Amino acid sequence: MTNANPASLEYPDLLFNIVGQRIKIHCHDDLFRKVIQANFDAFHDFEGPADLEYTVTRPVSGGFTISRDNVMLAEAQNDDAILYSSLYWLEKAITLDLQDNRTDLYFVHASVLEHQGHVIMIAAESGTGKSTTAWALLQHGFRYLSDELAPIDPTTLAVHAYPHALCLKAVPPGPYPLPQNVIQTERTIHIPAGEISNPVIRHPAPLKALFFLQREPNASRPTFSKLSAAEAGTRLYANTLNALAHPGSGLDTAIGIASALPAFLLNAGELRPTCELILNIVDDIPDA
Repeated sequence: MTNANPASLEYPDLLFNIVGQRIKIHCHDDLFRKVIQANFDAFHDFEGPADLEYTVTRPVSGGFTISRDNVMLAEAQNDDAILYSSLYWLEKAITLDLQDNRTDLYFVHASVLEHQGHVIMIAAESGTGKSTTAWALLQHGFRYLSDELAPIDPTTLAVHAYPHALCLKAVPPGPYPLPQNVIQTERTIHIPAGEISNPVIRHPAPLKALFFLQREPNASRPTFSKLSAAEAGTRLYANTLNALAHPGSGLDTAIGIASALPAFLLNAGELRPTCELILNIVDDIPDA
């Protein structure tokens, strides 16, 4: 009988089932493990063989390495923003591999939230305030599916949940304070799913509407307009991550999704009125 490896007993592999893929992460660094676990804690673990395996290390010399199947995916010899960078590159690697393994899904960079049976997707350019808006909407009774990734099944219009820790670049305004237990990196604030007051949705759910968020300078009052299928499809396509995996380089799929759902262009203003406007629009969406 051989002796067990003490390191493997002290540091069990981190196991997550993400979009139907079994993810195993080897990491023997306390700080990295804490951040990874907090980021992906809403994903259930699994039994059986892994579909994807990653190794995250923090060398004594500094920096970090991320590899898959002994192939280096990212490394830094020395990094002043080591927690931010390591988590960013690990999640990027997982996202790219999910797209390769789940070519049946249409991956969109967007938030996904649910309110009284209505699941909505909110897409926006980086820096527009998509994640801050998502966090604020959770205080207005919405439930959380994702603030980053919306993997849509084009045949059913169901969107898979991706409830990683909600990531903010800055502290939100006063009416929407942070919970007590957050993970703060050098550049970002991560709110674990367990810190969200409403129950998190972890299963696929049918989309009911598309929102495209934009921000006009000095606007205080939010406004919205209904989008045609062509306009919504173009905006959806601009936020797609794996367009080339789908017919017509993904444009046909974007138009198909947009044609089946109501879509809105939202000019954001101050955060609370913006959330109230979204809530009113969602409440008016027919159930059928």
